[in-house]
Amino acid sequence: MLAIAMVCKPKLLIADEPTTALDVTVQKEMLRLMKELQHEFDVSILFITHDLGVVAEMCDRVNVMYAGQVVESTTLEDLFDDPRHPYTEGLLAAIPDPRAKGARLSAIPGAVPAPWDWPTTCRFQDRCSHAEPGRCDAMPIPLREATGGRAVRCVRDGELTLKGLGG
Repeated sequence: MLAIAMVCKPKLLIADEPTTALDVTVQKEMLRLMKELQHEFDVSILFITHDLGVVAEMCDRVNVMYAGQVVESTTLEDLFDDPRHPYTEGLLAAIPDPRAKGARLSAIPGAVPAPWDWPTTCRFQDRCSHAEPGRCDAMPIPLREATGGRAVRCVRDGELTLKGLGG
């Protein structure tokens, strides 16, 4: 599929879960090949994935989505070191730590609402430990520009100190 996609010499390659169901050896080789093609053909790659390991390997900028909306847009480094949206914090907390053998895995409580039940306010509020009644459920929350070329969809951005992988 990758060879077929590259025949037309695109400027943008959209890769939707390209490493799903691949064993780690084949996955590593596929990612290496994609990087090589990216540089050789000067093509941008839009990676769509749930695998934060692949994100760390392949991406410069990251858009984190929840319930059909971008909730955080940032650089790779800031995503892992300084998350600004509580959902991003939850995703990072759910990454297993190989040094913590026997430790309980973290999970975000609740479930993603069905598309027909998406609230017009913050879509993450029912699962968010930082939600504030009267603010998070009062109006639609826009994706707002934040410092450092970031964008965040949270009324509490700037108030919260969220945990990244560094602590």
